[in-house]
Amino acid sequence: MSSPNDNTSSPDPMKPKDQEAANDYGKIVKKSSRVFPLTWLFPLLALAVAIWFFWKNWESQGSEIEIRFVSAPGIQGGKTPIIFRGVSVGEVTNVTLDKSLHQVIVHARLQKFAEGLARQNTDFWIDQPEISLKGATGITALIQGNSIQAHVRGGAYATHFQGLEKAPLVTTQNPGLIAYLTAPSCWFIDRGTPIYYHGVLVGMVGEKTIGTNGEATLLVGFKQESWKLVTTKTRFWVLPATSLTISPQGAQVNIAGLSALVEGALAMDQFSPGGEEATNYINFPLCPNEITARADSQPFHISFNEGRDIVSEKTRLCYLGQPIGVVERVHPDPSTRSVDAVVRLESEYTNFAKSDTTYTLVSPTITPHGVSALDTIVTGAYIACEPGLKGTPADHFVGSLSSDDEGSNPRDNTQVLRVFLTADRLPALSKGAPVFYRGLRAGSVLSREMNTDGNPQMEILINPAFRKALHSNSRFWRVPATSVSAASGVLNVESQGLASLLEGAIAFDTFTPERGTAVDTAIFTLYDNEHLASATSAPIRISFEDGRGLLAGKTEVRYLGLPVGIVEKAHPMEKGIVEVTVRMQAGYAFLQRTDSKFLIVHPNVSLNGGVKGIETLIGGIYIECILGRADSFANSFQGSADDETLLQENRGFEIRLVSSATSIRPGALVTYRETKVGEVTAKKLSTDGSHVLLTLDIEQRYRHLIRENSSFSDGSHAEVSVGFIKVKIKAPILTSLNGQIFITTPVIAGNPVALGHEFELQHTAPRK
Repeated sequence: MSSPNDNTSSPDPMKPKDQEAANDYGKIVKKSSRVFPLTWLFPLLALAVAIWFFWKNWESQGSEIEIRFVSAPGIQGGKTPIIFRGVSVGEVTNVTLDKSLHQVIVHARLQKFAEGLARQNTDFWIDQPEISLKGATGITALIQGNSIQAHVRGGAYATHFQGLEKAPLVTTQNPGLIAYLTAPSCWFIDRGTPIYYHGVLVGMVGEKTIGTNGEATLLVGFKQESWKLVTTKTRFWVLPATSLTISPQGAQVNIAGLSALVEGALAMDQFSPGGEEATNYINFPLCPNEITARADSQPFHISFNEGRDIVSEKTRLCYLGQPIGVVERVHPDPSTRSVDAVVRLESEYTNFAKSDTTYTLVSPTITPHGVSALDTIVTGAYIACEPGLKGTPADHFVGSLSSDDEGSNPRDNTQVLRVFLTADRLPALSKGAPVFYRGLRAGSVLSREMNTDGNPQMEILINPAFRKALHSNSRFWRVPATSVSAASGVLNVESQGLASLLEGAIAFDTFTPERGTAVDTAIFTLYDNEHLASATSAPIRISFEDGRGLLAGKTEVRYLGLPVGIVEKAHPMEKGIVEVTVRMQAGYAFLQRTDSKFLIVHPNVSLNGGVKGIETLIGGIYIECILGRADSFANSFQGSADDETLLQENRGFEIRLVSSATSIRPGALVTYRETKVGEVTAKKLSTDGSHVLLTLDIEQRYRHLIRENSSFSDGSHAEVSVGFIKVKIKAPILTSLNGQIFITTPVIAGNPVALGHEFELQHTAPRK
């Protein structure tokens, strides 16, 4: 049952609905009049600000560009800026590689105010730190990171660019002049090398490349305030880091400075008046030194009979001892048998290029009569100029040599005989060097030059008194200043005199029956020595398995110990042999019998045989000829070593030993009761390689000691025996470096053995 006060009781169904509504005690809330709640205000404000920032960023953005580089170190999307005049004008958005993986593609977006950078000729490069001996650049990049720099040069609108590997020399921030310098070579000059004008820095080298003509090409730039100094007549040269000046007052060393010492340097100046202002990308030659740079006149030619002391870009032209020009290049002219020097003069001396000017090559000359032009030993040869008075302009001159004799040309003397000598390499003989005939001075050297075939030749003059001594089959050879000859107990040193010692000399003689006197301008071969000249026979070819020590033109051929020929050539052949070409002296053709033997004599020192061929230690090895007895002759022979031939000549009773292995070598002693009875002559493996075969040569007088029951033992091992008081050591190896073999034959001797009989080599000591 519910209590009367229970308010939760259900309404009375019998009570009317109006009364029921009148008794409802619920609270009535009035509806709000506001349409938009305040809680949405802040999100809307944030959205508006974001839209405003997005719109401002979009409005400030310019073109999106693409730059290609070979490599892009330190470039990152969203971080790396694009800098122009020190102001950030864009940013890298992404970095990728092209499909070939050969280039890096940098995607970037410019700011709207920098839209003018999107031009066809704009340059982009990566600014990064670079440290070298020449200094440090890009220091800012060490702190702020690498950036992409820009330089505007105009052009149509573009969005694709090829980046530069290095910064250009001339930019908007650093305007100036760009030029090219070319030279055959320019060592120690590279990017960053400074250019000086009267000691003031005016430019620098930007790039070093090889031009289309194969010459070294330098791309150089000049500062804006200095480019007016560069005209079409400006001359450039390499400034040496150090220079040495030698004069009568002493020697002076000049150092251009530490920077030039490290990175090299260039200099420029204008030595002739006039010249127009240079334009961009003008080309200039780069001279090797200041003397060459000063010589800026038109080139002309001077011909000399010889040009031994003329050096391109170094030999000076002097007037009254002062340099006024330089030799630009020099080359021999076979058509005129002269040396052609191309020279240039300084601009103020161009009037020297007249037909009556004389040019003389002054070089040091040492003769038994004295020394001339001694100063040129230090300063180098030069060309002395002597201007005329009434000459006309000319571009070709004939120069003379300071060593030329005064008076008439010796070629004009019809009494002397003029002949030519040819060789693969001529000796360094000066003009006037003597020519001897059997110890008498018969002529002199006139000149050394190139003939029409481009080969070196020497012109000599034979005095009239010796014309009949020179025949068409005479031989010429070079006379050494000193010669050394050695024989048993004799060492002979000869000198041909002071003249040949200072100047060198040539000699001639006739070694075969005379064939008539030589004619004027005849051509002869010049031999290296008298041995080669006197060897007049037809060539003989000899093959050796080892040509060690054989020298062409030096190794003699001897018969009974006396020289009778010489080796003319020596060269290895494909078949593993050395073939030498030998020529014999006149009268020794009888040595070419088919059974004659030729063997090389080497120095040989051994404990067994003592010392052989000791004379070859001083005079060199030689080829000994052993005369054969055949009636036929040959011009080709098979040579051999001296020991091998001598063994064949004195061959005794030959037997063989068989062993599984042994240290015995050819030359080992073979002893019987500690007495030498033979020696080992050969050692080789059997055909199947299972054992070693030793060939023994037993002297004929001991042949009867070799029987079927003889035993052979290896005596190369040390033997130790201990007695009651003393220790006895036998070491046969000490007496023979090649080993030793003991023979024992029982008292009851066996049957004799035949030639070539085989025994087994025992490795234990024989029983006593």
